Amino acid sequence: MKFASFPKFALLLVLAGVFALTLAGCGANSNLALTQGNWAITATPTGGGVNNTFFIGGNLTQNGGSLTGTMSVVSSLCFAPSQIVNFTGTVKGKNVTLTSASIGGEVITVTATGTSGSALTGTYSIAGGTTCNGQTGTISANPVPSISGTWSDLILTPNGLSQGGPNATLAIAFTQATTASSDGTFALTGALTFTNSTCSTSGTIPAGSAFITGPFLVVNGATASDGGSVYYTALLNNPASPTSMTGTYTESNPGGSCDGDSDTPTFTKQ
Repeated sequence: MKFASFPKFALLLVLAGVFALTLAGCGANSNLALTQGNWAITATPTGGGVNNTFFIGGNLTQNGGSLTGTMSVVSSLCFAPSQIVNFTGTVKGKNVTLTSASIGGEVITVTATGTSGSALTGTYSIAGGTTCNGQTGTISANPVPSISGTWSDLILTPNGLSQGGPNATLAIAFTQATTASSDGTFALTGALTFTNSTCSTSGTIPAGSAFITGPFLVVNGATASDGGSVYYTALLNNPASPTSMTGTYTESNPGGSCDGDSDTPTFTKQ
């Protein structure tokens, strides 16, 4: 009886061992689960080169071990301003790769690693073209939380005075879309509220007139009281946890006292 039962016992041990090895193998090969949505990649060239620090940002989506992205290249001397680029890539364990489509013969390749799905570090290289061929550098990347909420700052005229009156401020109440547009940007809408300004009192950010892509946003607003418009472009100062943004503000109000006023405000989240 003991002899007859031995093969069954041995078989159970073998099966248990195979099962344990399978589980261990699955754990070892598990891929990072990247946060889906708006991502910011900060790229810093090695030794400076022809490019200063630039940004790649936009919608990044993971499906198993595959990545796809529709992103914009911003503040780069290698690409046209706000150049939209499609990316494809892979996630294998903690390793992430992204390769861009060719734009003017130039291809960006990103190789990175991470210990979580919300922070990556690594390197990039640019191959092809004539401007930046052979350029390499380092990158850091992270998802950008929604900027929905109210942001405000003083609005100054070129002579350093508050626009339209003492301590004039502008508050922008943003609502960010939860899903990306086809170009990888996330639409922004909202309202403008001016305080202590003799030029404007309120305004809106109409649908289709503002967006954020990575850490970069563009706002075209309309002032309700005087028929003017405001234009604001900015970069988030800490894309991983945005609480402030710095950019350029301009108001257009032909015939009005604030027409052409501009400033470089730093809006902070309230």
